[in-house]
Amino acid sequence: MINELHFSIPPWPECTTGSYRFFEDGEKHITRVCDYFVLIIMLENTLYFTENDLDISVSAGEWYIQIPGLKQEGKIGSPAPVYFYLHFNALGVLQDNSLDIIPSAWDSSSFKIPVRGNFDLRYLKPFLDQLDTLLKSRAYDILGKEALFLTILKHLATSNPQSEGLRGFIDKVMEYLALNYNKPLVCSSLSQKFNFTADYITRKMKQYTGITPWQYIQQIRLDRAKELLNSTDYTLASIANLVGYSDLSLFYKAFKKSTGTAPGEWRKQQRQKY
Repeated sequence: MINELHFSIPPWPECTTGSYRFFEDGEKHITRVCDYFVLIIMLENTLYFTENDLDISVSAGEWYIQIPGLKQEGKIGSPAPVYFYLHFNALGVLQDNSLDIIPSAWDSSSFKIPVRGNFDLRYLKPFLDQLDTLLKSRAYDILGKEALFLTILKHLATSNPQSEGLRGFIDKVMEYLALNYNKPLVCSSLSQKFNFTADYITRKMKQYTGITPWQYIQQIRLDRAKELLNSTDYTLASIANLVGYSDLSLFYKAFKKSTGTAPGEWRKQQRQKY
């Protein structure tokens, strides 16, 4: 059974499009033969399809990479799956070389990724949301899009850490950050809380999740800010303070950098949808 893809570098894998996909209950996967890779990151329920007549199912918490040149077909309906899909181009070969999708001049510089695997949505969701926003933005940020896509690929390629102890440790760190995201000096308190240096914790968390503790706090703060912007009439200053920013200007800059839109304008856009 094919279970791993090897990609040649250069060129870097290039994301061409992607978004969230919401199936109706009983809806079938489209019948197609693609000339690009399709990464499916399953968020809810299960997606059923065949690939060259081989039955495939992808359930919540799993990812799957559909291969160029193979026929995908939905022979039976799926129970309202929700997933994020990414189309991308790359020079790659399957582990058993049963499908030739790379020129004969194979570059020795490469990386590998399983065709399917498991992921933790807590780590990926912020990246998926940011990438979805960029792909829909009028001011298309090509470098930002590619950076986020490669971050997602890296996480999937390294999402099975060698040590279960490391997984448990990082889970505890992230749980602590999630509970204390709106408090001052959260990152600086990690060393005292877990009896490791801040540098060690930062390196291990980045190795496991692809982001630093501070970046994770920023993501939580901005997600919470979006909830408050969308569901309350609190002032921007009040929201900034509630989610942990000591200064409104810091909140404004972080929000606009993440979404491409000022928080006040973002609130207006969201409310115009309803």
